[in-house]
Amino acid sequence: MRIPQPIASRPPSPLQSDDPYYGTRQALVARINSDRGAAGLGAVKLDPFSSAVADHHCQEMAGRGYLSHWNLRGLLPYHRYHFAGGRDYIQENLSRTTVISSSPAPIPTDPEGLLPNLLAAHQRFVDEKPPLDGHRKNVLDPGHTHVGIGLAVVGGEFTMAEEFVNRYVELAPLPERLPQGSIPVAGTVLRKEFGPYYCVLFYEGWPQARTVEELNHTYAYEDMAGTIVGRVPPWNISFNASKGSFHFSIPVDAAGPGYYHMVLWVRRPIRSIPYELGVSGSYQIDTAQGVPATGWVFRLD
Repeated sequence: MRIPQPIASRPPSPLQSDDPYYGTRQALVARINSDRGAAGLGAVKLDPFSSAVADHHCQEMAGRGYLSHWNLRGLLPYHRYHFAGGRDYIQENLSRTTVISSSPAPIPTDPEGLLPNLLAAHQRFVDEKPPLDGHRKNVLDPGHTHVGIGLAVVGGEFTMAEEFVNRYVELAPLPERLPQGSIPVAGTVLRKEFGPYYCVLFYEGWPQARTVEELNHTYAYEDMAGTIVGRVPPWNISFNASKGSFHFSIPVDAAGPGYYHMVLWVRRPIRSIPYELGVSGSYQIDTAQGVPATGWVFRLD
C-alpha cells in the first residue's frame, strides 16, 4: 500500500480527494468520538498532517515486521512529528496485526476492506483494563483536540497508529539548534479560555538506532524523562490575555550534545494562573492541572 513520500516541511492539509483512505480514517475518528462522547468528553478532529506522519511510521513497521513507538533511527513520535514540521504536543497509540497465509496479500488494502481491521485495533485499545490501560487513557484524554490516523499493509502485516494532538498554541519560529544561554519563546494561545502555564526544557542526548529485534521488545515510551535543564514558571511569562499573545525566555544549562525537548503547558481558567506572585511568594506548580500544548526539539552538536 503506497503512502506519501517523506515530508520535508509541514504541507497544506490535503483535500478529501487527495487521500483514498480519507473516509476510512474519518470512520475511525467517528468511533473515537463515540467513545469520547460516552465518557462526557469533547470530540477530536481528523488531522491530515499527523496522519501523513503516522503513515510513514506504519509503513516502516509493516515493511520491517515490528511494532514500536521508536523507529529504526531511535526516534519517538514527538521527534518524528517535529522533524516533519509539527509543533503541537502528541501522544501515540499503535497496533499491529500479522496474518500467516499462503496468499501473498492476505489483508485487504481497499478502503472498505481495511476498515474492519482498523476498528478492531481501536476496540482493543478501549477494551483495556487498569492498570494496563494506557491506550484507553490516551483515547479518553480530555486535552486532545485532533487525531491523526496512520495505516499500512505490507503482505501479511497490518499496522495502524492513532496520533492524538493537543493543538492550543501557535509558536513563533524557533531555531533548530539550541541557542546559548537562553531561548526566547513567543507565540499565541489559540483558545481564549487558556493561558500559558509552565515550560520545561528536557535534555535527552542523541537517539540510539535500534534493530528490529530490539524494537519488538520495547513497550511504552516517556516523552518527559530527560534531565531538566531549563524551566519557566508562570510569573516569568508575559501574557496578553486579550490578544492571546505571550513571550518568555528559557534559561539554558546545556548538559551536552544531543536533543533538547521543550514542552509548554497551558491551563484554564486564566485567573487560576499566577502571572504575579502574591505576598507569600510561594506557589506549587502542578502540571496535572494543565495541558501539554506544544513541543519543540532542539539539537546541540
